[in-house]
Formats: sequence, structure tokens, C-alpha cells
Amino acid sequence: LVYCMDYLEKNIDWLEEKLKPLLKDHYLLFDFPGQVELFFLHSNAKNVIMRLIKKLSLRLTAVHLVDAHLCSDPGKYISALLLSLSTMLHLELPHINVLSKIDLIESYGKLAFNLDFYTDVQDLSYLQHSLDKDPHSAKYRCDSLFGDSLLLKYLIIISLDTI
Repeated sequence: LVYCMDYLEKNIDWLEEKLKPLLKDHYLLFDFPGQVELFFLHSNAKNVIMRLIKKLSLRLTAVHLVDAHLCSDPGKYISALLLSLSTMLHLELPHINVLSKIDLIESYGKLAFNLDFYTDVQDLSYLQHSLDKDPHSAKYRCDSLFGDSLLLKYLIIISLDTI
């Protein structure tokens, strides 16, 4: 996939020419694969997006899909929030976070909180009790995640919609 994004970036003129005829009467949807490294370890995806915005005067919105099963594990949920925040900051686009596969959420087990807690990203310090019970928390020092950390303040700006 990295090779493909490199190739696309090098041949961006071709993509621009293919998109130009569609701009008058179509909405465009760019569906990028979920591999984080395409956006954070390499800049080519962002370069392609920014070039298209500039050359074609596109107005884009990023929609970041987060699998609902991540709500069943506090550590994974926090990780998903961090990834959402990183994506928002890295892409520098209007951004919507969406909790996907919500219809399957009951199959992942009982959630520690109601769905509003996860979609509104309420006081994450409530997750501390769940993290304390997890043996991985102590190993990775998650036990002090919500102390005086600025992390908590930044994660509060994130919210998730459901589909």
C-alpha cells in the first residue's frame, strides 16, 4: 500500500485529470485503507490530499471510522481516541469521528458504561477502575494515565457519532 501511495503521489497529474470531469455534478469519496502507517509514517497520502485540495479547489471532510468493539476494552478505546486525535491534527481537515459496526456491539460483551459515555467522550477518568483491573495496565504504566496529564484535556475535544 505504501508503494501504491508513492506511485499515486508521483502520478498525481493523472489523478487530477480523471477527477476534473466529475467535479461539476458529483460528490467524491476517497476511501483510504485503515493502515495507520499510510498517514503517520509516510506523508504521501497527506501530500496527495493537499495537492488535490489546492489544484482542484476541493472542499474535503475527513470521516474517521472507529470500530465499536474497541469500546469493550478501555485501553483499546483510549488508543482509538488517540488515533482519532492524531488524524485530526495530521490531516488538518474538518473531521468527523464515527463509531462503526454499532449493531454488533452487544456481541463484544457488556460495556462498562452506556453508549453515550463512549460517543460523547465523557470524563475518561472513569475508565481508571477498568484499567486498574487489567494486568497490561501496570506493565505499560496506564495506571497513572489520568493523573495530571494534559492527555485527558485533549481527548475531551473528540466525539464519536454512530452508524
